[in-house]
Parts: sequence; structure tokens; C-alpha cells
Amino acid sequence: MSTVTKKKLQDVLTTKLNLVDARFVLEKAGAKLSGNIISATFSGKDDQQRQRMIWDALEDEFGAQCVHLVGTLLAYTPEEWGVNLEATSKK
Repeated sequence: MSTVTKKKLQDVLTTKLNLVDARFVLEKAGAKLSGNIISATFSGKDDQQRQRMIWDALEDEFGAQCVHLVGTLLAYTPEEWGVNLEATSKK
């Protein structure tokens, strides 16, 4: 697999992480997909735990080549995402 679609990435992460009310804000960056994942599933987890969850799921699905298919993915709870949006809109 040389590319991954937004839908495939969303389906894989939603299923493998059992994401609750997931929202994805993804964009192509060259050959890779990058962006944000918003879900209550990330509540109570620190950034390192969130990243480990995401990358374990991706590696399980795509193997070691996942690092060539996916760029930076940041995980937020809905509350964190709301605060992030408010801060951005005030600039």
C-alpha cells in the first residue's frame, strides 16, 4: 500500500481504538495524512498514551510502513478541542 485514504484511516482508528463520537480533521501532506482526532475516548490519558494508542493501531493495520503513510496525528478530547478552537479564533 503506497497511500491511505482519509476514510480508511478513520475506519481503522475508530474500530481499533473503539473511539466514541469520533471527529477527524485530516489533510493530505504530500503522500501522508496528518491532522487531529477528537474523541471522548482520549479522556484521562496523557499525550504519550494517546500517541501510543494511535500508532499501535496503525502499525497493527499497516505494519511498519505506517510511518510512510501517516504524518502527525494529534489526539484531543472534545473539551480540549473546544478550548483549542476558542484560542485560535481569538488570534
